[in-house]
Amino acid sequence: MLEGLKPNKVWKYFEEICAIPHGSGNIGQISAYLRGFAEEHGLAYIAEPCGNVIIRKDATPGCEQAPAIVIQGHMDMVAVADEGCGKDMTKDGLDVAISEDGQFVYAKGTSLGGDDGIALAYGLAVLAADNLVHPAIELVATVDEETGMDGARELLAEDVRGRRWLNLDSEDEGVLLAGCAGGLTQKSSFSVSRDTVSGDLLRIAVTGCRGGHSGTEIDKNRANAILLLALLIREMDCGKMLQPLWIAGGEKDNAIPTSAEMVICVNDYERYEICRAFDRAERTLLPAFRRQEPDVAFVLEETKEGGEFMIREGSYRVMNPASVEKVLDFLLLVPFGVSAMSTEPKGLVETSNNVGIVRTIGDTVVVDSSVRSMVPIRKKQLGDKIALLTSLCGGIAERHSEYPGWEFRPESPLREAWVETYREVYGEEPVVQTIHAGLECGLIIEHMPETDAISFGPNIFDIHTTKERMEIASVERTWNLLVKLLERLGEKA
Repeated sequence: MLEGLKPNKVWKYFEEICAIPHGSGNIGQISAYLRGFAEEHGLAYIAEPCGNVIIRKDATPGCEQAPAIVIQGHMDMVAVADEGCGKDMTKDGLDVAISEDGQFVYAKGTSLGGDDGIALAYGLAVLAADNLVHPAIELVATVDEETGMDGARELLAEDVRGRRWLNLDSEDEGVLLAGCAGGLTQKSSFSVSRDTVSGDLLRIAVTGCRGGHSGTEIDKNRANAILLLALLIREMDCGKMLQPLWIAGGEKDNAIPTSAEMVICVNDYERYEICRAFDRAERTLLPAFRRQEPDVAFVLEETKEGGEFMIREGSYRVMNPASVEKVLDFLLLVPFGVSAMSTEPKGLVETSNNVGIVRTIGDTVVVDSSVRSMVPIRKKQLGDKIALLTSLCGGIAERHSEYPGWEFRPESPLREAWVETYREVYGEEPVVQTIHAGLECGLIIEHMPETDAISFGPNIFDIHTTKERMEIASVERTWNLLVKLLERLGEKA
């Protein structure tokens, strides 16, 4: 499908990566693919206990004295699919395609995984090339960045020789990232009591929200489907008639959820009253959200999906009213979106929270929130606030997957070399900035404080959603920039 695109090897490796299921937590096959690549090309590699793969290539003649360069990206992708897509992303590869206008590569019905498959494709293309000028290269492919940066957290410093670090995990061509926010995941768990009732099942859902990356899109005024579902339920005001089996929504804590649903049990009288309440709430709420979410929809329909809470057909274990109340209270009160803007640099989000996942596991409802901040104490304070709210609503709070920010470095020879190269290739000035989204560079520098790191990449739009697409021309331009940068870094031996 992509064989006619340039640069040929980059697209070849990207398509091969897309053919391998590699959602977070499912990196066994992609790790084996990378090890197989190294063996096929006669390159030394290290497979770390956590799953990271490091592949080495010697410097080209004349560049032997230059310090080694690390090209780094992560193996995992945020694997999301449209409702009704039918693809099992734990087992199936992606159906990559080129847009009708010929400008973009996308995946049919799913996210594309340009974040961060393109980094691996660039790195493999450099390792496979025999006509480039470069210092010694190490491709560092880390695991499970999207769910806690586990690979960067467990990377062994002694396994990496290079201390000049090219992180290829950015999505805006012409923008060099030189700092990022730190983050943590705040987990809120609520035990629920259940009663046994008889009746039919109805599904109440919110669908069609735009979603997006909870770092780069958190300031775009996009609706959170989980919180919108809670608002819809509260607006319906059905009291004890609302008897949920389960509530679920979202797929990743760092992606703004696009859909959420609740399955409830009703008798004939309750069905009539709930349908009336739903219609009233829909008329009230939809106009308020349609401008920011043009495709949002509220759904009320019959279902047979009782799951583990079905005793037998027509008989179900449902949450009692007190349990429903505490979960809804939390979802209506928990902070979402921008908490504070930065004063320096101005216009950048400083602190935010995304309620990314709600799921029902047996007799527990679990909500995962992704907290980010450029300021460590404010990251802690927002996490503490959510933990306190969890406790007040009768739940238990846990904190995990915390990672540090990446502080802007006043002097960076690597950054200067990139800027010089960008001017040469593009004939214009780049943008150098920090970003609210999290990058692995903060953890890398924590392991190896002497590391000089930068992050860049081609244009990728709507990452972490099924509308994700990568600009073909931008991939080629960024490749040319990378090749020229490696040549410049080799010459400066």
